Amino acid sequence: MFPPTVIIGLHGILKRYPWFDRVVEQDPDGTVEEDLLGFAIDRAGSYGWQTLSSWLNEDGKDTAHHEPTSWAHEEVGGDWTQDGRVHQLAWLQAGVLTDPPRPGLPARPIVLVLSETLARVGAVTFTGLHALLPLQAAERNTAFHQIELAPWFDLADPDARYEVVLTVSCRPGRGAVVEDDAVAVSEAVREMAQSAVEVSTSVAESGLPGLDLDLGRVVHAEGMREVMRLGCRTREWSPDIAVWLLEMVADGLRGAGRLAPVVVTASLASSPA
Repeated sequence: MFPPTVIIGLHGILKRYPWFDRVVEQDPDGTVEEDLLGFAIDRAGSYGWQTLSSWLNEDGKDTAHHEPTSWAHEEVGGDWTQDGRVHQLAWLQAGVLTDPPRPGLPARPIVLVLSETLARVGAVTFTGLHALLPLQAAERNTAFHQIELAPWFDLADPDARYEVVLTVSCRPGRGAVVEDDAVAVSEAVREMAQSAVEVSTSVAESGLPGLDLDLGRVVHAEGMREVMRLGCRTREWSPDIAVWLLEMVADGLRGAGRLAPVVVTASLASSPA
């Protein structure tokens, strides 16, 4: 039986460092970009997040076997087109480990290793994040973790303002998210975020300029449609706060009894300057 799938994607504009272009030109195999995204696996391992099955070999003999402990890596990719437009710069697909059940989904560590991988090759203007979340795979409500992070994100420039849009997409059916859940989810996010984030259910039904995302082309998201849109005002914009917003929405959905797979996005409401 295959584990539930989580997919995390970071969106934005990447301006590659001049030296990296020279590295690409000097690569005889032409695989340096693909190899670099694969470094996300090694980067995860450096934090102690085992994501691949592996054998420890000593003196030509296999002495230990390690199974994934954080998530089961499946695929990684990204679009680094240098045209000044928003692209899905990096994405990672993984299996969620459920035996034993983990306290939450591995969105935050995946976002961290993808962000660090991109930072190795260029300057990133981060504009959005999307995540396919199998909510049923996380049996514990982690809202208390989100509440603990509120003071962290509340420590920010009091005069800074970022307009952010959150969306939830889902397939119709049993346990699915419905439009009427917006009020309960917004209240849950407001309670967890305390004064660090302003949340509203009143948001324009316009495009999402911070994302390069077509749900019809997202693996495992066939048949999903947007059913919820929330507006947020924050005093910081980074992958760190974006994943916090995403996790709060996920906990709000679980609190409302919604456990069907969803795609949650957090992105800037307007195009970057």
